Amino acid sequence: MNILETLLDRGFAFRPFPAYPRHLGVEKYHCAALLELTPEGKLKLFSSAGYLLDSGEIALLIERQDKSVFVHKSKEVPAEGEVLDRYQRFLRELQSALDKQ
Repeated sequence: MNILETLLDRGFAFRPFPAYPRHLGVEKYHCAALLELTPEGKLKLFSSAGYLLDSGEIALLIERQDKSVFVHKSKEVPAEGEVLDRYQRFLRELQSALDKQ
């Protein structure tokens, strides 16, 4: 099965990220990642996945003052509870789909 079909079948949605026109954006559970094509024709993560902000940017997970937070410029979202659970589930499901190529 084609990897794009696999991602769609597993509930991922494709979305553009204008700042990254050469990459495929995928989202699910209010999380997002940028994918790039390898020379072998497979998709892989371009950078770290993160939490999708309402403004459309991807906030990346970092440790700050002994706490996990999703950060994009001056915006922060605490990485705890349901938000962190959704992020971890997103990562597992995305990696599982990418491993099926």
